[in-house]
Amino acid sequence: MISRLKNIFKSSSLFSKLYIKLHLVKTKKVENKVLKRLKSIEKLGESEVYTLQSNMLINMLDYAYKNTSYYKEIFDKKGISTKDLNDFRKIPFLDKKIIKENTNKLLSKEFNISELGKRNTGGSTGQPLEFYCNTHAGLLDYGHHAYLYSLMGHKKDDIILSCGGIEIKNKLRSKNIYWLENNKGNLFGDYRFSVLYLTDENIKFYIEKLLEIKPSILRGYPSFFDTLAKYIIENNVPIDFQVKGINLTSEMCTPEQRKSIEKAFSSMVYFEYGHNEVSLYCYTKDNTYEYISSPIYGYIEVLNDDGTNTEIGEVGNIVATGFNNKGMPFIRYKTGDLGELTYRNGGVVKFKSIYGRSQDFILSKKKQKIYLTALIFGQHLKAFANITKWQIEQEEIGLIKIRIIKGVNYSSIDEEEIDAKIKSATEIDIIFDYVDSIAQTKRGKHLFLIQKIKL
Repeated sequence: MISRLKNIFKSSSLFSKLYIKLHLVKTKKVENKVLKRLKSIEKLGESEVYTLQSNMLINMLDYAYKNTSYYKEIFDKKGISTKDLNDFRKIPFLDKKIIKENTNKLLSKEFNISELGKRNTGGSTGQPLEFYCNTHAGLLDYGHHAYLYSLMGHKKDDIILSCGGIEIKNKLRSKNIYWLENNKGNLFGDYRFSVLYLTDENIKFYIEKLLEIKPSILRGYPSFFDTLAKYIIENNVPIDFQVKGINLTSEMCTPEQRKSIEKAFSSMVYFEYGHNEVSLYCYTKDNTYEYISSPIYGYIEVLNDDGTNTEIGEVGNIVATGFNNKGMPFIRYKTGDLGELTYRNGGVVKFKSIYGRSQDFILSKKKQKIYLTALIFGQHLKAFANITKWQIEQEEIGLIKIRIIKGVNYSSIDEEEIDAKIKSATEIDIIFDYVDSIAQTKRGKHLFLIQKIKL
């Protein structure tokens, strides 16, 4: 009934405006609550944080057992007690294959599926995933971003400029407009620059807009802001306003890129590491650039390949248990990423470095670097849901081959979407190659991109 009323509201322009306004009020309420809680946790000692997180983990395990058939079956079969954290390691790992095969069993009976939001991830390892998330869990990011911005000194009216794989209509691009403007105060960007269309010829328009709006916070891909930074430095472009902080996310950032970006904007970089899967959130807060995990977002394990704890100073597999997505709980979810561990207090960890995100790029017909984070993952293609695995290979400038292992529901519509989305952003020819398997590396890794062009 509630879901039906929501649809009626959305179909009416008057009620649609009211619905949006109410959603913004709810978002702000959650944001402020999370921000306040994170600030209060700063004052807690290690043992208090450990107790806080242990209780949150027990609550999630208990909830998953009572509300999902997947976890009830597993816990009963293996004799796992939700009250005894010594049993936690008995829970089998969760991965994308298991999620795809058990989607309905992982859904909480507390929710009607129409009440849940559908999410997807392109999968930087080439293995897409579609899953569900309840509204509250989806709003958690707002509070965490507000907290990160508060570390930078962000104030209410400060302008945030972000970037991403945003599609811009031809009408705007013909006027050299490559950005969209959001409602004021949007934590994900008052202005959103599209990285899809950035070239050597039009970069000056991006710079001119940046100088016009004078943002206090920059947020987005290292590759994008590094390109802007190099232009600013090489052309001695004066930045006559204060950038309080630069929030870099979604890609690995080299030390050279970080230094270039900080030099161009006279500000410090703050890294962020998170997933669409709503299971973990890590951030940096000073010039050590050490990643700190949020105690209230999820419980993080860093493990060796045999499942034992990775020692401090070593690199291990990052496994996460989310605390907030009750619509579809992820417990002991293998993220596919690696982290160099520097600290552990239960499920609160710190990392010197995180590996697994890349700045893979292809070369267009004009020899422009087109980064896949924006071109593929940033566009959140509907086709993700119908692809088992895929891989891009480039041997020739302006031409790529896309290998795809079809999912059950894959159709020509998915191919058309992939083709249209890529070609709307850059000049490149595409060959689709449908296969039954995709070769792994000698270490058993699946490469999303095989780039054979040497620069």
